[in-house]
Amino acid sequence: KQALLSSDLIPSITELRETLRTIIDGEAQIIIGTQIVAKGHHFPDLALVGVVDGDLGLAHGADPRAGERTFQLLHQVTGRAGRAATAGRGLVQTHMPEHPIMQAIIAGDREAFLNYEVKTRQSGMLPPYGRLAAIIVSAREKELAERTARAVVVAAPPSEMITVLGPAEAPIAVVRGRHRWRILVKAPRELDLQSYLRTWSVALPAFKVDIRISLDIDPYSFL
Repeated sequence: KQALLSSDLIPSITELRETLRTIIDGEAQIIIGTQIVAKGHHFPDLALVGVVDGDLGLAHGADPRAGERTFQLLHQVTGRAGRAATAGRGLVQTHMPEHPIMQAIIAGDREAFLNYEVKTRQSGMLPPYGRLAAIIVSAREKELAERTARAVVVAAPPSEMITVLGPAEAPIAVVRGRHRWRILVKAPRELDLQSYLRTWSVALPAFKVDIRISLDIDPYSFL
């Protein structure tokens, strides 16, 4: 018997608890699930964990925190196996076995991951060694969203200290029928990023009513 663990397939807490009960009681021998499997559940008899496309978060490079999230997720989910009397084993499918983060996962070496992540963030001026701001431009027409995003970048005040990246189509390109384009702003930690963004907003031309521009300073999500 198999059990499915997915927030899309289990709409209520009651059904989730019932599914977890069948797993813990040994009624289900195979668990098929999404990231919800890694979220703190304890399965005493779980001996083998397999992860499909474990490096997917590293592949597209859209999220500066992709390495951190990938390591955390894989560490959590493979740690579900062998937590009680049963010996455990984790298998991770990857197209980048030589990547430092995948090597750290294979070796179970948290310090190696931390050292790699610190060096990467320092060289790239990423948090906590720099500041980031994400600007999302959206419209119901894709061409209008792209054209407006490019106009926003053109209006950016010149600065030797600040880097403006983009625009590029957002990883989640369409939300509720609106096309989304993203601009990423990088600045040194000591610079007054908010002041720069205020000056930028004043320089923006008037846009059509359908245009929406959102700003997220030090964003946690880059989707």
